[in-house]
Amino acid sequence: MRMGRRRIKPSVLAINTLMWGIVGTFMLPFYTLFAYAFKERSATMTDNPLAFPTTLYLKNFTDAIEKAKLPMAFRNSAVSTVSGVVVLVIVCSMAAYIIARRSRSRFYATWQYIFLAAIMLPFQTVMFPIYKNLASLNWLNTISAYVLVMVGFHLPYNIFLYIGFIKTVPIEMEEAAMIDGCGRYRTFFRVVFPLLRPINMTVIVLSALAIWNDFQIALVVVMKSTVRTVTLAQQQFITAQISYLNLAAAACILSTLPMFVLFLFLQKYIAKGIMAGAVKG
Repeated sequence: MRMGRRRIKPSVLAINTLMWGIVGTFMLPFYTLFAYAFKERSATMTDNPLAFPTTLYLKNFTDAIEKAKLPMAFRNSAVSTVSGVVVLVIVCSMAAYIIARRSRSRFYATWQYIFLAAIMLPFQTVMFPIYKNLASLNWLNTISAYVLVMVGFHLPYNIFLYIGFIKTVPIEMEEAAMIDGCGRYRTFFRVVFPLLRPINMTVIVLSALAIWNDFQIALVVVMKSTVRTVTLAQQQFITAQISYLNLAAAACILSTLPMFVLFLFLQKYIAKGIMAGAVKG
């Protein structure tokens, strides 16, 4: 008996078409970046800029590295990102632990709402006071000041994530550790902190992406060429007089690779950590 072709329902076909259209829309910027990065500037000026490159012109990458001093910018971004992430993981987890375990206290419950309200605070509202304070302390154009400001802005959201997750950790394990003679700090680092691995990975990925890709805060705090980050280094390819789109695209691809690799290996922890924290958060 001859099997007939399986008919696809119009609703399924419409949904698949819509989904592929959304995928294509999101992939278009990446394709544009690739097309510009691997073409000569003359080719993008004369031919169709979005045409697929016939040959891979790799000199854009070497020129971008040299003109933007990307190795120095990469070093500054790496130091800022690693330092900021380490501070955020330690400080936020400890602060959230106290707030979560003493949430019945009005004092600690108030701090939870303060951190929640601070999430909605835009950088533009405190940009000028931060600049004035850092300038008066002679702390502008330093990596340490940049890390401090970045930690301050990402502190509330990460504490909020930790609070929701810590509430799912059984308190009986801590009580058993304290009965065995562990103090508060030892109980936290020996018992509680190892159980926070999913949310720790979530905070690491989200904070690393935010600090590495930051532009606004870096533009205010670290303006000198010796301390500028990757995002500021890319800015010089786009000026009011002329735009080097090919070099900017090449620099963008290079700067994206570290965070792409990090996200690729740790992406499974992001949804797991956030969803676990949302159960009782």
